[in-house]
Amino acid sequence: MGRHSGKRGKTILINLSNLLLCEALGKLLDNEVECYEVLATNDIENTGNFLPDNIVIDVHTISQALVERWPDAKIILIDTGVDEEDIINLLLSYKLDGVIKTDTDLSLFIKALSAIEAGQVWLDNGRIKALLKHAETLATTQSDSSLSKKERDIIILISQGNKNKEIADKLCISEQTVKSHISRIFRKTNVSSRSQLVPFALKLKLLSLE
Repeated sequence: MGRHSGKRGKTILINLSNLLLCEALGKLLDNEVECYEVLATNDIENTGNFLPDNIVIDVHTISQALVERWPDAKIILIDTGVDEEDIINLLLSYKLDGVIKTDTDLSLFIKALSAIEAGQVWLDNGRIKALLKHAETLATTQSDSSLSKKERDIIILISQGNKNKEIADKLCISEQTVKSHISRIFRKTNVSSRSQLVPFALKLKLLSLE
């Protein structure tokens, strides 16, 4: 585990499965970005009282336990060549705030961090286009143009695995209202199961990033 810098600004926890990469990225950010305090480790059980504003993970270290431990932290995935299906699942399951490729230069990495800090979701244009194409293929015979804002929100929540009661609680509406919305969603999108809504959720997520 490596703790870098005694300065206090924004905090970044770098939790990568490869400890050498973890330490290298930590030192790089610590040397070049004055406003960040960096902790690099591949063992989140030994982070002490460190409270991260941002968490940099890879496909092997991301987990619900990590998200639940620091629910307010921005989650940034280091893209080590993850395929579209896995990126889709991670985007929808963990509400990723950014996906940054391993070959991204430092200036662009810092720009991505700034955008994420400002509340944006960061993906490079090439990855967005590839994922949109994948989503369009999955939903090629279906239309989402008539969906209301509430129905779109429900689709996203369904794709993240939320049950009707959880959706009702998150949107401050009744469970019966959620059921009515879902019936209309199924009819409008011409699907018959919740799992078939995942391509729509991905499409909605990606279109918001363009």
